[in-house]
Amino acid sequence: MGDRDSTWTRVVPVFDELLARDRTGQAWLDLLLSMPTLSARPARAGRAVRGPLRTWAWGAAEKQLMPPAVLLQWLIACGRPRPGLPLGSSFVTITKRTSLMQRDPSVIGEALGLLSHAPVPSRAWYVLEGPSQPDVHLETDDAIIVIEGKRTESGPTRTTDWMEPRDQMLRHLDCAHACRGTKMVLGLMIVEGTGGANATTVPKVWDDAAAEIVSAPILGVSLPHRLEAERAAIAESFLGVTTSQAVCATFGIDYSALPDTYARRPHNSAFGRTAGSHSLTAAGQRARCPPRPLSTTDLHG
Repeated sequence: MGDRDSTWTRVVPVFDELLARDRTGQAWLDLLLSMPTLSARPARAGRAVRGPLRTWAWGAAEKQLMPPAVLLQWLIACGRPRPGLPLGSSFVTITKRTSLMQRDPSVIGEALGLLSHAPVPSRAWYVLEGPSQPDVHLETDDAIIVIEGKRTESGPTRTTDWMEPRDQMLRHLDCAHACRGTKMVLGLMIVEGTGGANATTVPKVWDDAAAEIVSAPILGVSLPHRLEAERAAIAESFLGVTTSQAVCATFGIDYSALPDTYARRPHNSAFGRTAGSHSLTAAGQRARCPPRPLSTTDLHG
């Protein structure tokens, strides 16, 4: 992170270049989706998506995806904050969340009642997970694609304030599945190879991390609010991992020209546009989903 943040030194320049070459994505999207590998399952053909890009978002306008309603309900009933984490900044929030931790039935009922009224805010005492923000969000006629970029991190992110572990990639996919309608959801990671421009091989730490993402233990603890079939569908949505060097080599982008550091977050006027439009969507636009009723299975597994 810091001044070598992958968003500004990898994601922005690479996806700006791809979009400049073809704003429909049809010249590069299917090829990009064929690149990830996942050692946990046999190699297979890449996923083809139908139609041109309808929306895209990265950089200054990363799209926010609200968590599934059933997860927020599960957290009210079962969640625990990470040790040492402040419960909030206001007296009301701290008091209410303390009561939640004590399993006060009246406060649990109040929280569940508030969650039943759409739209659910991104911040409130009873909202125990905020929006997910994939580094890249793409949408076509039949697909939602979420991409997480990593550069300097030593491994995957697997915590939120009220869940440990909750894998970051599964979190993106979980939120996207909740809002997908009839569209398929696909996700991948783009990490930094070990070395220079020719380091196209996925480092072992990330190959292992990708395999863990689709493993039963990580799926279970990251998606406790999901049924087994739903977890399997989300795991199937994960395509695997590739490297920034491999993406540059595949698309003829000069890896050595990518910035090593950035001085400040640059203004990004292209991000978040809808194809065929010159108006920007709001930075941090949230995708909202209809609530799903809370069941006994959701609460107790």
